[in-house]
Formats: sequence, C-alpha cells, structure tokens
Amino acid sequence: MDRSITETVAALASLKNVLITGHAGPDGDSIGSGQALASFLKRLGIRSLVCQSGAIPRELAFLELTGIKRPDRPAMSGRDGIIFLECCTPDRSGFTFTKEELGSLEVFNIDHHPDNRKYGDYNIVDPGVSSVAEIIYQFFVLRRLPLLKNEAAALLTGIVTDTGRFSQKNTTPECLDIAAALMRAGADISKLYNHIYGSQKPARIRLLAETLGTIEILKGSVACMHTNRKMFERCGAVYDDTKDFISYARDLDGVEAACYIREGEEGKLHVNFRSLRKNILPFAKKLGGGGHKLASGMTVSGDFDKLRKTLTRDFAAYVRPGK
Repeated sequence: MDRSITETVAALASLKNVLITGHAGPDGDSIGSGQALASFLKRLGIRSLVCQSGAIPRELAFLELTGIKRPDRPAMSGRDGIIFLECCTPDRSGFTFTKEELGSLEVFNIDHHPDNRKYGDYNIVDPGVSSVAEIIYQFFVLRRLPLLKNEAAALLTGIVTDTGRFSQKNTTPECLDIAAALMRAGADISKLYNHIYGSQKPARIRLLAETLGTIEILKGSVACMHTNRKMFERCGAVYDDTKDFISYARDLDGVEAACYIREGEEGKLHVNFRSLRKNILPFAKKLGGGGHKLASGMTVSGDFDKLRKTLTRDFAAYVRPGK
C-alpha cells in the first residue's frame, strides 16, 4: 500500500529492531541513504543493522557511519521490521527472504524507480525525485531532527552520484535545494568529490583506455562498448573500476543512446543503457531488467560475444527503428 512519509515515519518509530538493505552491487545512493537512515533510527532509539549484498566500492568506504555487514544471508531473529532501499522487488537486494519471514515483519519499500512492484506494507515510491536520499532527507525534516555532519554527507553522496554530479535530467530545483540544505548542515562537497572521484587507480585508467577502444557507433547515433574478462585481467582491474564508464559513450557528440556490456563472473553479463531522450526502460524490462526511462540495465547469462552482438544490434534497432 502506498503511504505518506508521515505514516511511514510514524510506523518506523514504533519498531525496535530493523534490518536495512539496499540493492545488490551497492552504489552511492544505496549506501548513503542506508547509512543516514540507520543513524536516523538510532537517534530515535531503534536498533538497526545495515546489510548489503556485494562489495562496498572503495571510494564509498568513508560513508560507513554505522557499519555495513555483508553476510550470505542476514540474521532475521528478533527483528520486527525490514526496510528495502532502491529494490523494485525483495530479490533485488541480492538476499532471499521467505514469505514467512516477510509476513512476520513490517515491510518498508522506499524507492525512486518507476518499475517498483510496491510489495511493502509501507511503500514510498517516487520516480519524481533524484534519489532515495531525497526521501530519507524528508524523514529528518518531519521529525525536526537537525542533521549531523556525517548524515548530511551520506545523503549528499546519494544525490551527487544519482544525478551524475548534478548533470542529468533528474537534477531538479528541489534536488538542488536539498543539496544546499545538506551543505549548510556540514556536508563538504569538495571533500566528498575527492573521496568519490579524486582517487582513481592506475588500473582503472588502463581499463578505461582499453574499453574506449571498443566503441562502435551503430545506426549513426547509438554508441556501444564493452569490457571482457581478458581486459580486466590484463589491466589488473576489478568490476567496480568500471563505474561511470558508460558516460563516455553517452557523451559523444551526435550520440543519442549508449549501451555498455561488462563480462562478470560465472558467465554473467552486466548491461547498462543510457539515453538522452528516448524511453529505454521498456527495452530493459523486456529482457528482465529495470531502472529509469533514460538510465536502465540488466544482468543476463550466456556466451559473452554472442550476447554482445545480439544485444547491441537489438538495442540500436530499438532506439532507431527503421534506420
């Protein structure tokens, strides 16, 4: 059921022991929002545990205000609530929860993706905001809790990373107002930028150079590029080093959409799509993915080279049909 922020915060305040989890492969918004929310609950006298599936990116380690656990499966004993952040379904967290487990808890579903299934007892799903961080900020406002410096930094990280450093269409006047309020609360945007973007490893730069060399322009304005396992090994890089690589393809002059394919472990391909205007979410959803209208993605399994050729061809045909 859709709930207001007032109803949701009131329900949270009645709990005693909560599990917080974001989506698998956590990013700045998932981690920043989770850490700020855990701190918020602590100040209300509520115990919480933050669990994430997947490695915490090195550049975001500074956000661990309350600690982040990475278990194979979160311990559920003694909990009376669970909060999913940026998870269109519970499985998006990377953890498996039984119906019995979820049925015994108050389930909170907080997201800004339009494909969210609204599976919670309390759903706050707002595709009009830039990030979940914007929603969590409103929790502090509602309870009239002055933001601590580290809480403000965590929330600002979520906004900065999910807006592409305030460069994407989800950068609204309201988003900028909140960012300004977070800075007034003590978040140092210069230090934040240095943490996230100013500590790049040589291995990442080597991998970026190789990846840019794979760019192909299909149908005149669709840029596609890829990174395979051999490239990772040759450069001494890891999966997290590919963050934001797709921006280089999307930002090429004359390009209206981009596709970036990475070869992961165990035959998995991680695919990102970006678009300047055309809604690409239906294309991603048809293949089992999700996201936003102009930024979506998916994970599939199979032969890397075969799937890469098929996906790039089909994506270009979707973006520019009949061209």
